[in-house]
Amino acid sequence: MTPRRLIPLLAVLVAFAAAPPSTAQEPPAPGVLFTAYPSYGAKFNSGTQKFSLVTNMLVYNVSGKTVTDVTFKQTYPDGVTVKETFQRDVGTEATGETSSARKVEGNAFYASMATWKHRQYVVIFNELEMARRLTTVTFPGVEISYTDSEGKRQTAKLGDNTLDIFIYANVVGDLTRFLKKYNRIDIDFATATPNRKEWEFAPQAASSKGRFPTGVIGTEHVDDYDGYFRIRTGPPGDMVQLVVKYEQVNKADAIMTEDAALSGLRDILKWCGEFEFVPDGLKVTKGKWKNYKDAFVVGGQWRDTIAKRLGGGPMTGRVFWGPHEDVQYTVLGLGHGRGLMEKSVDPNPEKEAALLKEMDALIETLKSDIVPSSQTRH
Repeated sequence: MTPRRLIPLLAVLVAFAAAPPSTAQEPPAPGVLFTAYPSYGAKFNSGTQKFSLVTNMLVYNVSGKTVTDVTFKQTYPDGVTVKETFQRDVGTEATGETSSARKVEGNAFYASMATWKHRQYVVIFNELEMARRLTTVTFPGVEISYTDSEGKRQTAKLGDNTLDIFIYANVVGDLTRFLKKYNRIDIDFATATPNRKEWEFAPQAASSKGRFPTGVIGTEHVDDYDGYFRIRTGPPGDMVQLVVKYEQVNKADAIMTEDAALSGLRDILKWCGEFEFVPDGLKVTKGKWKNYKDAFVVGGQWRDTIAKRLGGGPMTGRVFWGPHEDVQYTVLGLGHGRGLMEKSVDPNPEKEAALLKEMDALIETLKSDIVPSSQTRH
């Protein structure tokens, strides 16, 4: 399947991710007509050794009125070029999203639509290639031209966005090297998933945080002992994603029961969407895993709590505590190997088994390079 044919699937997935969370964002200031929630997912390509940003900017009409003949213009700065623009082929009044026609001319992205109603949103969804050694980049605000309810032509410009991308743009190499440098987590992607070259950082789902993600979406690195990341590769129907959370915990507070292990996995499952574990077939095994005693290996299925959307798929997890560094690790792998919408109710056992094999292989390569805190003081 060519990248261009994958675009509708990617568009559908992003539409789900963009669904308004149950907890409202902060209301716009008085007099604001349009507002945006821009996020930029860091992406690594192990084949080309290049880094890119995947933009997912939601632009809302909060004017209280319907406007017509609307044009959006996003200009990209020097050092940033549009690698791919994704045509949105979804959007209904039920979801609140409005479809739009779009094009790229030079370093400017344009989208247009005939009618834009109050509380509807559009999504600017592009993949951007970045020049090496960028430290910060400022994206000019989106320019919106439209005809108001009185038939007058108007223009509005949203605020600029300045991003610090130093840690991503300055790593020469693939995602393995990046995670080892900044998270001290070593995962051998080349060995476990040799045919998957592109990995993208994903945010905590809006449904779990109560607000849309904004800014650079990448690793969350609190310190050498606390952090997390969520990464994914492939389109719906051939998707693998991995969530890794680690935090410094004393032995007395380490996870030692099956219920606590499942609770920790359920917490990070919510970061992936409105999902839950399927009770039937859920298997938890306690024992030694690699060099960790009293670890928990979990396997089973996850399912989407929204009917006829994503459906579900295989899941695998590991929960373990490192006695040398006093760090608790929670690792979750999810696969999606079936169709979307109406087709999501039909499992694809052969494909899902293949995805589970990939996820288990990936997690089995995971090694922690976090050292005991006593060593860092010398």
